[in-house]
Amino acid sequence: MNLRRLFAIVLKELRQLRRDRITLAMIAGIPILQLVLFGYAINLNLRGLATGVCD
Repeated sequence: MNLRRLFAIVLKELRQLRRDRITLAMIAGIPILQLVLFGYAINLNLRGLATGVCD
């Protein structure tokens, strides 16, 4: 696949995205929503764990 053909396909897909606003919103909105949700859901601070040291 040459570069000119690839550019034509990319241009066609961008035109399609411009026409279909819902798809464009999903392409941008879903990753942003996942970042926000996972940013609050994943908390690596450990609290309230009983620890013991065996020597």
